[in-house]
Amino acid sequence: MNRTNRKHFPLPGQRILRSVLAVLFCIIIYFLRGRRGAPFYSIIASLQCIQPYTENMLKVGRKRITGTLVGAFWGGLVLIGSLYISGDRATFQDTPAYYMTLVLFAGVVLYSTVLLKITESSYFSTVVFLSIIMNHIGDADPYLFVFNRTMDTFIGVGVAIAANCLHLPRTRDRETLFVSGVDHVLFREDRNLSPYTRIQLNRFIKDGMRFSVSTKQTPATVRELTKGIGLKIPIIAMDGACLYDMGEMAYVKTVKMEEETAEQVAAFLTGRGFPFNVNRVEENLLVIYTRGLKISGLPPEKGSSQDALYHLYLKKKGSPYRNYVSAEEDVNDNVLYYLVIDRAEKVEALASDLTEQSFAPRIRTVTDTFDCREGEKILRIYSREANRKVMLEELRRLTGAPRTVYFSGKKGEYDVLIPDAGGGNLVRELKKRYEPVSLKGWRNIFHF
Repeated sequence: MNRTNRKHFPLPGQRILRSVLAVLFCIIIYFLRGRRGAPFYSIIASLQCIQPYTENMLKVGRKRITGTLVGAFWGGLVLIGSLYISGDRATFQDTPAYYMTLVLFAGVVLYSTVLLKITESSYFSTVVFLSIIMNHIGDADPYLFVFNRTMDTFIGVGVAIAANCLHLPRTRDRETLFVSGVDHVLFREDRNLSPYTRIQLNRFIKDGMRFSVSTKQTPATVRELTKGIGLKIPIIAMDGACLYDMGEMAYVKTVKMEEETAEQVAAFLTGRGFPFNVNRVEENLLVIYTRGLKISGLPPEKGSSQDALYHLYLKKKGSPYRNYVSAEEDVNDNVLYYLVIDRAEKVEALASDLTEQSFAPRIRTVTDTFDCREGEKILRIYSREANRKVMLEELRRLTGAPRTVYFSGKKGEYDVLIPDAGGGNLVRELKKRYEPVSLKGWRNIFHF
């Protein structure tokens, strides 16, 4: 099979494998019990409890158990009552009184979950109750079904916990600092995280992996893109202009442009007729000053030099992590970088012109098309000292990691090349390095 075809048939994930194991264990236990009970109910309970995260597994398991106990209690009570009333359950099952009892006690079951403050188990309670009363009231020994139905649920939940906690013997590398790029490395072409990537990264981080990201984007953009990932180690953002702690929402370190250089850059951009953003950090907040563009009032004319920057503002202004201010005068202190967005050919000419300025040795420029409309390009202007490699070394010292492994999709700036973020390639490479299969990890075969 060629590589193209393999992309359409990915290998089964761990959740599938654990589910298959859970089904097998339920059947084995059924035979060990002398074929008592119904393995169907054990299998259903176990499959519902197999979850990506341990907390979810325990939560679903608790719902199944409490729901089964409540439903079995009321089902057993109705069985006893029906025998007392009619003396023959099979005869009682065909009467209007039976159906009225069914309706009434379905409400009683639901209401009891409210009183017990376990409404999350109401569905399971009702299903168990109805399965007892509708399908087994006429059995020769319906109480045996009630007992077995409860036991089957307990078995299924127990099997799911065991299957979820069973692992291959693996060692853990909790010393190395693993750092990933963002575009086309962590994210797919649509700039969304695949569910597999999100689940695996959260599992790695919770398990103790030292993991961070490195990007040219602002912390606000990273927060929006990595929603659902519990990043604990500071990230490298703004192309090395800052280290930012996502949990504390604090700038750990910043590399600011010298005021004289910032003044020269602002004068150059104004002189060339380009509106621009000035990204500054003020008292631990990212404040974006728009220079040459009024963000209040009427929008600029379509196709004008302000149009692209205004469109970017409209796209970003709703974020609670950004603070926009219209600047009447240049702001030259605490500047992390300048941003210009315009037609690609104009931006490229501007970048070329910058290299010929007297202050060029003190700045660094980067262009990209992230967040741009077709035909547009963004230019970012940083201090020469703002460097991702330097900041990566700073992050390594901060975390005390003896070494780093950097994942990137760009040739020449990586320890591990990730040519495509599709198919969860990043987390697969992380897994190989963080938790390789080894007999030395026999202690980790069974753990939450």
